[in-house]
Amino acid sequence: MKLLFFTLFCFSLWAQVPLAFAHLGKEIEAERSIYRALLVHEKFSVNKVEVDGYFHQVDLAFEIGEALDKEVQSLEGDKEEELHLSYLAALRSLEKPREDLEKLFYKEVSLSLENKQEEYFFFLIEKGRTFLDKNSKLKNEVLRYSKKMKKLQKNETIKALQAEKELDDRSYAFMQKMQDEYKAYQEVLRKAQALKLRQLLVAKKEGGVIVYAQENRGDIDFYIENLFEMHVSSTLFIKDIQGYETKTNLPYKTVLKGKQKLKALTLYNMDKKKHVGNFRSHISWSKGSIDAKPDLDFIYALPFHESQKVSQGFNGNTSHKGNAAYAVDFAMDIGTPVYAARSGTVVEVVQRHNRHGMGRKMRQYANYVIIEHSDKTLGRYFHLKQNSVKVKLAQKIKKGDILALSGNTGRTSGPHLHFVVTKAEALRDAYRSMSVPIKFLCSEGILENPIKGNYYCTVSK
Repeated sequence: MKLLFFTLFCFSLWAQVPLAFAHLGKEIEAERSIYRALLVHEKFSVNKVEVDGYFHQVDLAFEIGEALDKEVQSLEGDKEEELHLSYLAALRSLEKPREDLEKLFYKEVSLSLENKQEEYFFFLIEKGRTFLDKNSKLKNEVLRYSKKMKKLQKNETIKALQAEKELDDRSYAFMQKMQDEYKAYQEVLRKAQALKLRQLLVAKKEGGVIVYAQENRGDIDFYIENLFEMHVSSTLFIKDIQGYETKTNLPYKTVLKGKQKLKALTLYNMDKKKHVGNFRSHISWSKGSIDAKPDLDFIYALPFHESQKVSQGFNGNTSHKGNAAYAVDFAMDIGTPVYAARSGTVVEVVQRHNRHGMGRKMRQYANYVIIEHSDKTLGRYFHLKQNSVKVKLAQKIKKGDILALSGNTGRTSGPHLHFVVTKAEALRDAYRSMSVPIKFLCSEGILENPIKGNYYCTVSK
């Protein structure tokens, strides 16, 4: 009893969550109570040293965050930038030990399944439900195990996990649609070969742009197809050519319209008696048109109503650098309506994700809407709430139309809307997306440089 009391007492001495990056801090702090509950069990208590060590690091990081809070509130604030960077570094250093603790939990659940320790299994899934949501493979194992036992199927946690799995399965099915269509296309090619049409696939699908080749009386015709609704700038590389020649300059560069398919070039067989020669090919592409001419005089509407705070402006210290220099982050609460800053066409929608974090791997979990404007630039609205998008692909929208609800998905340190306008830019023989300068209309006039920490209001209608 003394040991248990001492453990609970130590856990109660945690520092208050700093205001800086409060959402991430609250998420980390919420896990403390979960581990505290888990350590009550004799079997899990063997991990006490690792748990205490991790939360000691958390407390040290929060001390820096609290110092940053005080610096922000002070009149001088000459150490704000230094503390900001130090706090970010401290939070990032928690990623590895945090993942290690989660793995300890996963190991305990797996062992309880393997050893059929029902009481311990029940305890773990009840107390550590949050961690199960992060490991779909283990969650599926738990659900498979529960199907074998009727009393488990009545458990509320199991019911909730099953409902979430059904939602995940539907989202996954939607995500797989494009891949399934492409596999079906490959099957068509396979059947065509069986019919001696001898159609050859020479490059795999690269995101939303594919390249393939068709034999034509010994020659090879190359085709490029854009599966996106937006303009795409692409470069087709063909190297190590043996037995063929082409009249087209290589690498082959082009801009494709949305859903466009075109014949790019032909490799001519230099000896018709030979069946085929050799070559290597791949394609590089970037969203947007290299020919886009941004209208730098255009005045964008703020993508929200009323007033919002800028958490990172142009050329920000955290991530708005290089090709993202003209991006702006607005610190919006989850569920805040997001409106179109400019008229255009909806060319891409992703809204199936519900994960976030500061690790680089979290980038793939961002929900977003992309709008193509009349000058071929792309307006990108990122970190949206799961399943909150109000517009459809290929839909024409007007400035001020509602697009979605703001959220906290992808690589984030807290809820916000990331807004940026981009065009394609040449990078040697390939392309990349480059942000372009923009200006907004707000209640104070024309806003050309959003300042971090400032609030900006939309113009009343």
